[in-house]
Amino acid sequence: MTAEAQITDLAEGDAERLRTRATQMLVGVGIFPAVMHIAVVNLLAVVLWPATNHITTGIWAAGLSTCVLFQVTLIWRNGGRTLAIKEAQTLQKRFDGAALCVGFFWGMAGVALFPEHEPGRVLFLVFVMGGMSMGAVSTQHVSLRTCLFSIVPGMAPLGVRYMFSDLPFNIASGILLLVYAAVLVNMAVRLHRFAHRAFALQLEQERLLDRLSTQAIALNEARSDAEQANAAKSRFLAQASHDLRQPLHAISLFVESLPEARDSSEHENIMNRVRQSLDVLTKLFDSLLDVTMLDTGGIEVRRSVFLPRDVIDEVRRDFSLVAEASNVEICVVYSDLAVKSDPVLLRRMLQNLVSNAIRHTEGGRVLVGCRRQAGKLSIEVTDTGPGIDARDQERIFAEFTRLDSARMGLTAQPGLGLGLSIVKRIAEELGLHVKITSRLGHGSTFRIGGLDIADSKGLDKVIASPLAQGVVNDACVFVLDDDPETLTATQMLLERWGCRVQVSQDWHDLIDASMDVLICDFEISPEKTGLDVIKDMVARPSGAPPTIMISGNTSAELRRETAARSIPLLHKPIRPAQLRSALLNALAASGKST
Repeated sequence: MTAEAQITDLAEGDAERLRTRATQMLVGVGIFPAVMHIAVVNLLAVVLWPATNHITTGIWAAGLSTCVLFQVTLIWRNGGRTLAIKEAQTLQKRFDGAALCVGFFWGMAGVALFPEHEPGRVLFLVFVMGGMSMGAVSTQHVSLRTCLFSIVPGMAPLGVRYMFSDLPFNIASGILLLVYAAVLVNMAVRLHRFAHRAFALQLEQERLLDRLSTQAIALNEARSDAEQANAAKSRFLAQASHDLRQPLHAISLFVESLPEARDSSEHENIMNRVRQSLDVLTKLFDSLLDVTMLDTGGIEVRRSVFLPRDVIDEVRRDFSLVAEASNVEICVVYSDLAVKSDPVLLRRMLQNLVSNAIRHTEGGRVLVGCRRQAGKLSIEVTDTGPGIDARDQERIFAEFTRLDSARMGLTAQPGLGLGLSIVKRIAEELGLHVKITSRLGHGSTFRIGGLDIADSKGLDKVIASPLAQGVVNDACVFVLDDDPETLTATQMLLERWGCRVQVSQDWHDLIDASMDVLICDFEISPEKTGLDVIKDMVARPSGAPPTIMISGNTSAELRRETAARSIPLLHKPIRPAQLRSALLNALAASGKST
């Protein structure tokens, strides 16, 4: 395989880079060899002058020197600099043309200036031309075409002319000159291949160095990110530990004070304080769960076509009592447009924004509305609170960033500093953006923008329907959990609601049990999970009853498996209202709601 064929086997870009390197090396040899070339040409002209036609010799020397001077000009202008591929292609063509002219004039010397009757001058001519051809191989082999243009047109005519001369051993000498030319061509080809292999290795080395450099940069960036993440994690855990200890500490003190309550009014006040602290604690766990799911990629985006007004209605219903307690009026502005996104995640974002707005707008008004902009739909939450300073408007989206308590109402609970960061990260998951507009003393507007407008004909029933109405009185509920304290607390709560309750730590007790609903912990034992229990019950003739799964496990795999079986999954800690809602829906699904 020739060197040119080897080049064509390379990727087109690599082959062009190799040719460019060859051209750079060709013009990088310097002008010294070219200057010596001109000197040899003129020396040969002087030696041949007495035995040849003076005009022919003069034209030959001038023409050949001009061609070499042109090469000197190309070397002078382009030697030592990096060439672009297009520049190298143009330069190579010019150099090839000059080399062809040089070869033509040397061929002319071998025929028109051949001093047949003076063997000494013939020998000098052969010596000079053979040496110049060898020099061309040494300086021009990186470009095979250039090299061949310099050698073949010059040596071939000399060999043929020698064969037809009257000199002794003319035929043998002519053949030897042709063989010499063939040897030079073979040498040029071999050197060319070697040079291009060296170029290819150099190119690969540079590519590997670039790759290593890129990997080193990526590694440094990853290490920097890991260090920042580790530092952020430490701050996160420290802040979370502090926020967890605060309500726990308050609950401990309230519970200790409970037996010393002087009357029922003080007893009820302490209990309200305990419930309030428990609510703060539960909200913190919910926020930590959201952050964990975002960090571990546990958020699953499920897009569907729905009406934003349905989501807004649910959020308004969720916060109606909270708003009433804070003397806040919630107003809404609807849109009849449908959008395509994840309604559950959108609702979570709105819940955080509305909760934040109510917390900072005691005695004011919160407006939740839709706005069409640039072919997209946005949902805005506007409050009449104290507003946010421009220098704080970026940092409020960072985790555990909280504004000073002076901005909040007298009875409002302090925020956890996670709500807005969760909103921003969920928006990124959905391909949306969150922006804030605020001025001190004039309230704030948070805008969720970028919702894709969809055809309402493709509307899906994806929004959870209002909780099943009714009571759980006389419902037969079986509670399976490995923790005896949890069993006792759950049994007391369900019995207070009027349920008939069976509890057990052993899943074998389910075999002969009769129930309307099963409340099952996921972590039953090291050998058995709640899902395993459900699988076993499905195999029974009566099948598995409606089930509510409870777990502290936040893995995406568990959520997928429970969703595949249409089993509601509640994460600990659970509010009594959450459990009651899930129980009502389970009873409604089984047709036993009363």
